[in-house]
Amino acid sequence: MTFMNNLYLEHFDRDTFLSEYWQQKPVVIKRFFPNFVDPVDENDLAGLAQEAEVDSRIVSNTNGQWDVAQGPIEDFDQACKGQWTLLVQGVDKYIHDVTPIMTPFNFIPHWRLDDLMVSYATQGAGVGPHIDQYDVFLVQGKGKRRWRVGKPDNYAEILPHPKLRQIEGFEPIIDVVVEPGDVVYVPPGWPHDGETIADSLTYSVGYRAPDNLQLAESLAMMLDRGEAQHRYSDPKRAPQRAPYLVSQNDVTALKLQLINAINSDGFTHALLEAMSEQGIPEYPLDTEVTLQQVSNEFAAGISFAPAPGVRALITEGKHGLPRAMFVNGTQFNFAKTDSEWFEALASGNVLNATCCQDAPSFTFLETLTTLLNNGYWEWYEG
Repeated sequence: MTFMNNLYLEHFDRDTFLSEYWQQKPVVIKRFFPNFVDPVDENDLAGLAQEAEVDSRIVSNTNGQWDVAQGPIEDFDQACKGQWTLLVQGVDKYIHDVTPIMTPFNFIPHWRLDDLMVSYATQGAGVGPHIDQYDVFLVQGKGKRRWRVGKPDNYAEILPHPKLRQIEGFEPIIDVVVEPGDVVYVPPGWPHDGETIADSLTYSVGYRAPDNLQLAESLAMMLDRGEAQHRYSDPKRAPQRAPYLVSQNDVTALKLQLINAINSDGFTHALLEAMSEQGIPEYPLDTEVTLQQVSNEFAAGISFAPAPGVRALITEGKHGLPRAMFVNGTQFNFAKTDSEWFEALASGNVLNATCCQDAPSFTFLETLTTLLNNGYWEWYEG
């Protein structure tokens, strides 16, 4: 068994991490969160797991027999047998208090961030050795957990349960016991396996990376709206030797037709919409607020903040991109003079009239009103 000494960090440095580890190799970061205190507990997770709109499951192992109970969970006594793990996706979309766990990873752009999954596992529990196709920071909460990480290879996949994908096993290059505040970073394609030593909570900060199929879906969405939609044409066509031949010129022309669609502004917008899409649950206000109400409250010093999990994206109007803010697939254009206010809004920090020197514009207040009515921003009560 060979362990790599450079896969352990006592002190975290963003630049070193990005140049040497991100998407390249795993690393254990000891005491990344000093004096870590859990923002949630297993009871909070159980409450979320009972909700139909929340993605949750319980993975259990009883005497070597695996089982998976998909949420919403109605009978915990029935599902929580043997050694078991409760996993809840998208906790950041429902509970504000978990946000500080994600904030230190802001050196990775918001559009790459997927969500925060939180799991509670009993002693000896885990989901088995497996491979993910996304980056993940595994933040250890209360308890202790042993993590093993191996090198990428062609591992045989096994399905001990129709809803559970594992691999047969791997030789670890990392074998570590983590305690509260420790972090294990695992790049996509690296096998890993976690086993609970003492009942514990794990916070998984997961990232997304669109594949070509997902990009093609954005292209199809744009074309379906009628943008950059062109039909093949071939005026002044040269004669060819036989009708069954396909010329290279024809193939090139068809490819170019699609390439032109990809290079269009419409596809740029469709991509940005997809990049900002988070699947945020919408809780629109029962009684909509007016622009005048929001303007008066803003002038009176009332503060606002994004709803749980909402992360806005900003494009600066450079290199063919629009100057706009995107929230959960919706685009809000703004002028260059409004940039400071919209960046303050997108920062995710508490927003009030003192954030910027200049007074907010009509466009900014109109956008804030829309965000409040859609449930994406809220009145701050901290």
